[in-house]
Amino acid sequence: MNVPRWIPRPRLLFTIFVMVCLYAPIVLVVVYSVNKDAQLLQWEGFTWQWYEKAFNDPAVREAFWTSVEVALLSTALSLVIAITAGLWLRKAQHRSRVWFDALTYSRIVLPEVVIAIGLFILFDKLHIEYGVMAIVLAHVVFNSAYATIIIQARFATMDESLEEAAADLGANRWRVFRRVTLPLLMPAVIVAGLLVITFSFDNVIASQFLGGTKAQTLPVLVFSKIRLHVTPEVNAIGAGLMVITLVTFSMAGLITMLRPTGAGSMLGFGRKAAK
Repeated sequence: MNVPRWIPRPRLLFTIFVMVCLYAPIVLVVVYSVNKDAQLLQWEGFTWQWYEKAFNDPAVREAFWTSVEVALLSTALSLVIAITAGLWLRKAQHRSRVWFDALTYSRIVLPEVVIAIGLFILFDKLHIEYGVMAIVLAHVVFNSAYATIIIQARFATMDESLEEAAADLGANRWRVFRRVTLPLLMPAVIVAGLLVITFSFDNVIASQFLGGTKAQTLPVLVFSKIRLHVTPEVNAIGAGLMVITLVTFSMAGLITMLRPTGAGSMLGFGRKAAK
């Protein structure tokens, strides 16, 4: 028996259901962020006042800049660790690679609360002050694992003959890395950086444990605000974070398209690196 075309197929219905479950909460956050009703009980009209309130709130602005500082520092350290690890893995023995992969994936598989508790105890024993740098170090522990996996995958697809050609033409190791290896890695570095920034910006558990009384990130502030009631200001902050993420990803995609890193012949790369 043929099903009429006007009747949706089960797979289509299931896909629509999944998409609604995924994106309906995001739509609600955006809608409630511009709703005049402070209690969020019904729609009372469009307004920007909750965004203005969030922007003019000193606590929100301080927490935002703290999150920016933590995200940038943790991203920089994570990328340095990931690139260094990728360079080492290219020459490492099989057994060393297995152990390194196990340690890398364990930082992803282990519950974040376990890592946060462990770092909390470790920092207390080492007399490391809780605050921005403690949060940065905690974020690097698990964010560097994600960056390592992405950059390691890029290393696996790279042709080492380009670097060998540059070395044959007289370039030293640092110049080969700067002129050949790093440009070829740049797409993976951008993707890894965006992923690390996103995870760092959204982190709550490690930031809550290690921030102490001196540092409070924006997600921790939002978490403290929603304990009793979800306000339109909280929805405005969430919508703003989504916009920042979308703009960042769009800029990264544009930069990647305007500056391709895989173009050029082997000899061209080698001569450029040797100069």
